[in-house]
Amino acid sequence: MPATHKTTVISNEQLSPNSWRLLLAAQALAEQAQPGQFVQVRVTATYDPLLRTPLSMHDCDPAQGTLTLLYQTVGTSTRMLSRLQAGTELDVLGPLGHGFVLPEQGERGSAILLAGGIGVAPLLFLARELVKKHIDTSLLFGARSAADLVGIADFEQIGVTVTCCTNDGSQGISGNVIDLLDNYLQSHVAGRVFACGPIPMLKALQGLAKQRDLAAQLSLEAYMACGLGACLGCAVAVPGGGFAHVCTDGPVFKESEVEL
Repeated sequence: MPATHKTTVISNEQLSPNSWRLLLAAQALAEQAQPGQFVQVRVTATYDPLLRTPLSMHDCDPAQGTLTLLYQTVGTSTRMLSRLQAGTELDVLGPLGHGFVLPEQGERGSAILLAGGIGVAPLLFLARELVKKHIDTSLLFGARSAADLVGIADFEQIGVTVTCCTNDGSQGISGNVIDLLDNYLQSHVAGRVFACGPIPMLKALQGLAKQRDLAAQLSLEAYMACGLGACLGCAVAVPGGGFAHVCTDGPVFKESEVEL
């Protein structure tokens, strides 16, 4: 059973008009976390808001005992989160869910990280683990505009090659990230693709994966109340009928395991 942890805000940095990076002192969580898992954050010491906020673990440093969360201000809970100051204590439940399955060291082909907007959130932690395994890693990052391309320098700092695209052409290539991936595959051998972003993007990736025989893992974003599989609010259809639950069966699935 996942545990609740008392964590402390170290910093809460605004990266763009609606994107923030929250650094927490969270030794126990940092020691347990795996790339692709998530946490449920109680934003206040009261029950208003009632529900915890699910957030991907953006980065993790067991040596320093820190956990980093990347989030956007899209509702009441995240706006409240953005106002937290250093020294504030936060109740955090986790780590939750099943994360990414990493390739073996020396596996043929490169690792491609595919991010759509705030879908970049779980990919830095993953990138660090891939780099530790000496796996050639690239990030293909697509967003609406340049303002939404946050955290690029963190990937470049650890040796990840970053290529960007924007819908409005304000930075990088003009277009969407699936077209960017299709073009990238013309000249690169992909070992595995690890993706997180909006459902239409992930659905398009499923089609491309089938067409090009790609091994892909999809990190799904979903509204959820409990994060423990009890409320059944984050169901996703699976081939052959029935449902899986993003919180407990995911949030990471193979591209063939879900119907989007």
